[in-house]
Amino acid sequence: MHMLITPMRCKGVALSPHERRRYPAIRGDVLVAPQVANELGRSSNVARVSKGMPLEPDPLPLLLDATLSGMAPTGFVLSGIEYLDGCAYAQSWWCRLG
Repeated sequence: MHMLITPMRCKGVALSPHERRRYPAIRGDVLVAPQVANELGRSSNVARVSKGMPLEPDPLPLLLDATLSGMAPTGFVLSGIEYLDGCAYAQSWWCRLG
């Protein structure tokens, strides 16, 4: 699903509403599918953002254990865990039509 995506945390710390508004939204496709997450050692719902080109790197780290936290007519929030440099952090993505 083609969306504008804004991460709502930085290394697990929630961004203020002002910081979220200033963050440049990432335009891409949000894909969620079950797959084996090596970091967790088990199967997990994994969300990723794809910009469209197959060899282009994903603009955001994978969101493991992704769950739908909230939904409205124009968007939704996915929450889960992201791994950065071997550390796990809470993360949420604000996804909206764009």
